Amino acid sequence: MATLARGRGDTALARTYDRRAADLKAYFNDDWSGGGSNADMVRAYTTSGTPVTGWGKENSVFMPMKQIIDPGPRNDAYLDYIEAQEQGSEGSTNIESTTYLPDMFFKNNRNDSAWTWMKKIYGQRELQHVNSSQGPNGDYPEVSFTLVSQTVEGLMGIAPDAANHRVTTQSRLPSGMKWLQTADVPIGTSTITVRHDGATRTTLTNNARGGAYRWEARFQGVHKKITVNGVPQRVRTKAVDGVTYTYATPTVRAGATAVVRVAD
Repeated sequence: MATLARGRGDTALARTYDRRAADLKAYFNDDWSGGGSNADMVRAYTTSGTPVTGWGKENSVFMPMKQIIDPGPRNDAYLDYIEAQEQGSEGSTNIESTTYLPDMFFKNNRNDSAWTWMKKIYGQRELQHVNSSQGPNGDYPEVSFTLVSQTVEGLMGIAPDAANHRVTTQSRLPSGMKWLQTADVPIGTSTITVRHDGATRTTLTNNARGGAYRWEARFQGVHKKITVNGVPQRVRTKAVDGVTYTYATPTVRAGATAVVRVAD
């Protein structure tokens, strides 16, 4: 609601819903979800008001995936709990449920875990769905659509803002993946091409014939140096969802390429 209101220029209504969202998140963390962690975190209530804890499969996964849990030790412990449950005998057998896991792990910067589950989902695409009358897993749009989004939004960390001619990137490459490039990613009426070399160098090309993008190139952690096209920049940092990033915001004009790099 806040985003919709802001999009139509109603800043007062947007602020109202920003406050309601913040209040709801605080209520969830301070009251609704109880005081426990791992299996003791409350994930639901019965109609009589009795709290429900333990493993809930999708409704356990949704809480850190939607990032309603405050960042920190409690969220980290719950992510550990989810991964242990999914890897055990009580893990989801339904491929649609499994497709949420890479999204959840990427949003919490657990890149290796996210990549492991992406590979597992891809490896099961030819297997018969749990509902035997509905064909193989790969026929489900959740499988192909989420693998694409988990590559572009997850591994590449591309977050477009076409209306404001902005784009944000963040490398989430897993261990052992030296580089990855996605070409001609649509943003509005044009496209961009992005390449990550590890977690310290990102290249962006604006493929449009006209217009420029303000690019926020993020790198996890605090780094001593940052350059744009080889030129040193003032080091700036920001915290997003409990994680600190070093970043630069070059303008990339139509047909141009920019390279942002950090070093310690």
